[in-house]
Amino acid sequence: MSFLFPSVLWGLFTSLIPLIVHLFNQNTTKTVEFSSIQHIKALESDSIRSLKLKQWILVLIRSLIIVCLILMCSGPIQRNNLKWVPSTKESVAVVVIDNSASLGVEKNGETYLEKNISLLPRIFSAFEGVTNLKIYQTNPPKMIFNDFIEEGIEIDYENLKIQQSMGKDNLWFFVDSILQHVNDNTPNKELFILSDIPSNPPLNFMSNHNEWQFYFTENDKALNNLSINTVSTVNQMKLPNHLLKLNTKIENSGNTERKNVPIELYLNEDRIGQIVSSFMMNRTKDFLFQAYPGKSGIIKGRIEISKDDYAFDNTKTFEMYIPERISCKVIASDVSKTSIIKIALESISGKDRLLDIELKEMSSIDILYLDQTDILFLIDPTNITPKGIQALKIFLQKGGSIFWISGQNFRNVDSEVLVNLNLPTYQNTVFVGSDSYFSAKIANRENPIFNDLNLRNPNLSLPKIFKYNKVKTKKNHKHILALNNDDPLLIEIQSNSSKILFLSSPLDLEWNNFGLKGLIIPMLHRSIILSAIDEFNTAPIEVGMVKKIKVQSQLINQKWKLITPNKNEILLIPNYEKERLDIKSTNELGSYDVYVDGEFYTAFSTSLSEYETPKIRANLNELVSNFQTNNASILLDSQNIVESIKSKRHGKSLWRIFLIFAVFLFLVESFLSRPISRKPAS
Repeated sequence: MSFLFPSVLWGLFTSLIPLIVHLFNQNTTKTVEFSSIQHIKALESDSIRSLKLKQWILVLIRSLIIVCLILMCSGPIQRNNLKWVPSTKESVAVVVIDNSASLGVEKNGETYLEKNISLLPRIFSAFEGVTNLKIYQTNPPKMIFNDFIEEGIEIDYENLKIQQSMGKDNLWFFVDSILQHVNDNTPNKELFILSDIPSNPPLNFMSNHNEWQFYFTENDKALNNLSINTVSTVNQMKLPNHLLKLNTKIENSGNTERKNVPIELYLNEDRIGQIVSSFMMNRTKDFLFQAYPGKSGIIKGRIEISKDDYAFDNTKTFEMYIPERISCKVIASDVSKTSIIKIALESISGKDRLLDIELKEMSSIDILYLDQTDILFLIDPTNITPKGIQALKIFLQKGGSIFWISGQNFRNVDSEVLVNLNLPTYQNTVFVGSDSYFSAKIANRENPIFNDLNLRNPNLSLPKIFKYNKVKTKKNHKHILALNNDDPLLIEIQSNSSKILFLSSPLDLEWNNFGLKGLIIPMLHRSIILSAIDEFNTAPIEVGMVKKIKVQSQLINQKWKLITPNKNEILLIPNYEKERLDIKSTNELGSYDVYVDGEFYTAFSTSLSEYETPKIRANLNELVSNFQTNNASILLDSQNIVESIKSKRHGKSLWRIFLIFAVFLFLVESFLSRPISRKPAS
């Protein structure tokens, strides 16, 4: 035990006053003579002896009352593990306020963030003397207050401007970096973490900061929460007149069963469909929505469910791109060899003119203008110069796709072309003669080109191959079609956000009968659509991440503008070197629109981090128990927070115990010293 005001202990000498008074009264007694003391002497052996004992007991009790009162005024405390610090000494207090997305849970009309902020006045009122106060927020990480405050001075915590963030935090990494940079020699160091504590700290965290006293806030774990985890398109083929299938995964992470919950689908602000379902606790359900987009371009959609304790995961926005017209450029060393591909492309284009087809004969590919091209068909090119290689690489980097149809010239393709475009290596040309052939088979049925393509009789639909280029593929090359000897026929080569489809046998009747099979049109059609659907710009990102938007060269110098989900307008400066937009202002949750010169260009959505779901939380009691010493505690709403902080800072206060003991002794003393009236004997 120790004392906050040890100088008061000098008052313990006053406990001798009852003894001094008692001894003084004994020395000042008067002798009174009676005619007969026979009866008084008879009482001396019992009554007088008990009377003296009672007087000494009263002296002791009165002294103990004074001792208890003196000890009560001296500020008795039960010392904790920390070095005792009187209230007049300086202290350092660090407050970390978690304002990440998971603190958006709302209970009783108040979010967890608002509840934690409301604790600040009580925490500040517990500070004594001079305190170096540092206040931080976690998202985005920054210091919002740093100053010395004195006891009795109030802080206007509302001016701290701590707002709810949609982003995630790395709580323990952030706290560790803060404590490492707090160069303070004061022996009293306190850290207040106002968070829902998503995880336990690293193993070495407690030992690295054992000189700090930690305080944690407790948030209610009982939640009523349904969350839309994912929304994804089942079919990769997206056309205005094609049925669109959307798979939605919804989870009940709350502690109650939810019944008759409406789930609604919106496309371009039109409600397309609704499902009503019930959810058991800790269960996940998948739902399939089907709808016709009805238009091309950027389709904006969202899935909504009814409101609960955590509203941030009740709406999921998404965007998808449905091409209106696809620009196809066909380059061949001999235009006469393009007849089959031309007929197939015109058949695919149809009366709606889906494809914009351009045929060009180039004996040597040098300078290419591909800004307006979506799909580039290279029909057995003979020579590609370094400028041509660079043009093809830029085309792929911008999201374009190449359909490379190899033939007799592939053996002469320069190695620089193969390396830069990641093409397979030529080995030899295989020719089986006119009386035999190789049969083709689907090597990867899961590939979107053949995934939903129903072939009644694959043996009749797939081509016969008379001649082909035997090639050596690489690890990242995917075989889509193969021959019966397992040599590849159609290869998919992924290149950043785009791809190259490589055909080892050209569309030539001398090499195969591809042109006579009905498979050629659906295969090319699906390949073109899948290659033209550029989902790079519309792909969702996590809140706070940088969104990259590809920009056409002729638009790079125009005026770009971003409209956030909260309808804020932000001017954008393009990355001129890489011809794209690097959008950093993505701290809001929902759908963003990008405009160029006032015209809509594209859109994308942000989503919550999977680590910000309220169901991911550490057990506070286990966390506190993991600290090696008694330097961690939980600030409960039901307790006196000021008293709890002061007891941890100085030790447990004991003055109430001494006051109760003094009152008890006073009552005993009053009872023993009461006058006793006796009736005279008759």
